[in-house]
Amino acid sequence: IDEGVEQLNLAWDDYGINFLDTAEMYPVPTKAETQGATDAAVNKFLKGRNREDVILATKVSGRAPHMTWMRDDGSGVEVSRSQILESVDKSLQRLGTDHIDLLQIHFPDRYTGGLFGQPDFLPSKLSTEIEYNSFEEQLSALNEVVEAGKVRY
Repeated sequence: IDEGVEQLNLAWDDYGINFLDTAEMYPVPTKAETQGATDAAVNKFLKGRNREDVILATKVSGRAPHMTWMRDDGSGVEVSRSQILESVDKSLQRLGTDHIDLLQIHFPDRYTGGLFGQPDFLPSKLSTEIEYNSFEEQLSALNEVVEAGKVRY
C-alpha cells in the first residue's frame, strides 16, 4: 500500500496528474483475499490531499457470476440497481471519501463478445436463459447515486 501511495504522490507532485481511476475489483487478477486493496492505497493517498485536487473515478463491476465474494448476499456480480447501490456505498467506505467524481460500469451486464480475450460477438453465443438487467434499471440506479450526492457524474 505504501508503495502505491508513493507512486500516486509522485504522479501528483512531479507530473501534474489530477485524475485517478480505480475499481471495486482491483487489483487484478481479482481474488477474494485482495479485492479492494487498491482502494486502500487510494484511501491512504487521499488522506494527504485536498479532496478537491483529485478527480476520482471508480467502477461498478460488470456481470461475473463467479465473483461471489463482492456482494453481501454472496451472489455473483451483476449490474442491477441493488448491486450498483451496494457497490457505491462500499467504494465510498473503502476510499474514505464522501463522493465519487465519475462512476463507470466496468464491463457490460450482458454478453457482448470480445471481452477479456473472447472472440467477437457471435449471435449463437447469446443466451436466452439469462435474465439481464435492463439499461433503464442501470441508468436509473446511476441517476439515483448522483441525486443522492454520492456520485458527481
